[in-house]
Amino acid sequence: MPDIPDDVKQKLLQDPAVQKIIMEQVSASGEDAVQALKTPEVQQQILTTCKEKFPEYASAASTKIKAFCNDPETQKQAKYYAGLATSYAAMMPAAIVAQIEQGPAGVRLLAFGGGFASCVNSGLSIINPLGALLATVSYLISAYQLLFSLTTMLFEAKPEWIQKVPSLDRYQDMLIEKCKFMTESQGRGLFYVFQGTLWLSLGSFKKLFNLAIGLWMVFVGILHILIHYGGYQIVAEKVSNQYKKLTSQETPP
Repeated sequence: MPDIPDDVKQKLLQDPAVQKIIMEQVSASGEDAVQALKTPEVQQQILTTCKEKFPEYASAASTKIKAFCNDPETQKQAKYYAGLATSYAAMMPAAIVAQIEQGPAGVRLLAFGGGFASCVNSGLSIINPLGALLATVSYLISAYQLLFSLTTMLFEAKPEWIQKVPSLDRYQDMLIEKCKFMTESQGRGLFYVFQGTLWLSLGSFKKLFNLAIGLWMVFVGILHILIHYGGYQIVAEKVSNQYKKLTSQETPP
């Protein structure tokens, strides 16, 4: 039975599905990444990922999962990746405010990012075909969300990018003809709010990523609706001013 090489261990901890479940456990329990590694949910996801991507080490992983998770180097790497995720989360408010200040171009980038996150989340949700039997409704919603998120990215990407791929260009032309509301900021805004509410319906304290994406898409949808009705600039200025006040209060004299 071959031991799991160090590079495979690192790739397992870098896997998005493994990082997602670790962060969910950290958020739910308040413990750190080392304690999260010891939970059955995280260990099961590591085994599942190993079987899917490194089947030659699946047997070793099944028998040595506890040793793997108690290994100091594994715990060190888990803390490192969790720290990166936390750092990115801390940087998000400033990044969002920066994009809002850019106006419609920045809002399009926020919408594209939300579509990408939604695409990844829905893809991870439907990758297991057993979900169609064990959680049929959630599985179907995730499948719909995959199509919706790809459509979001299609409309928020630069037009010249889409024109380089004939099949995408034809699909977009068909949507423009059949779904004219997608060509207006109000229509897209309502569409994004709809996507957000679907994710919120699947969210919980154990599924924080669904809640986060849901709130993000609702927020982006509201920004698009404000653009349509001319109230965007006022809200953008308020968000920017409030953020500057908060950051100035946090900065020591």
